[in-house]
Amino acid sequence: MKGKLFVVATPIGNLEDITFRAVKVLNEVDLILCENEKNSHTLLHHYGIHTQLTNLRRLSKKEDYHWIFQLLDLGKNLAFISDAGTPGISDPGSNLVRVLRKKGYTIVPIPGASSLSAILSISGYQTNPTIFLGFLSPKKNQKEQELKKWALEEALLVIFESIHKLDTTLEMIQKFFPNSEVLIGRELTKFYEEIFIWKPTQEIPKFVKKGEFVILINNHLKKIAKEGRIFSDN
Repeated sequence: MKGKLFVVATPIGNLEDITFRAVKVLNEVDLILCENEKNSHTLLHHYGIHTQLTNLRRLSKKEDYHWIFQLLDLGKNLAFISDAGTPGISDPGSNLVRVLRKKGYTIVPIPGASSLSAILSISGYQTNPTIFLGFLSPKKNQKEQELKKWALEEALLVIFESIHKLDTTLEMIQKFFPNSEVLIGRELTKFYEEIFIWKPTQEIPKFVKKGEFVILINNHLKKIAKEGRIFSDN
């Protein structure tokens, strides 16, 4: 029988945010594919997992996954883990899964931590519909056009952003989403976690120049207007 690829969610910060099933799978597979050995070694060492670890990016050129095909054809089971969270979201996992699925290999999800579901769970907002935008274009003009387009949607919009481009992105949100509600998560689940509620008519909040951000824009404007909410000016 051919082997399977297990797509395993790992913690987004707090190492305790991993499932028993994920630890079991990572112990039992023949090889773990990862983005960055240093990040992954920390997690595996913490849980006493000694399975061989291989950097997917270093060994893969474009879509040349023949060495992975060979292992699966020999009946070897593999796991893929991203640097943090659920694979397939802003990492090479989606390309790997797409190629293997086209070849007919079995892919098994091992669910767990995700900054996307984490920010939604503490928002209290209507989540239907939610549009995940991930990282927007690094080019300022293109990013501005993307946000201008999505401002027309009555939905929750979720964006990933780095500290280096955060102020520029928040300035654009001020411009295109003046009546929306914004929830900003920095370093979710980590020691210096911050959850910040922001109204775009207010000044742009200042954060420590470090960390990763998830921005949730509640653009259900009709619902907001109907409920007459939400922010005080304090």
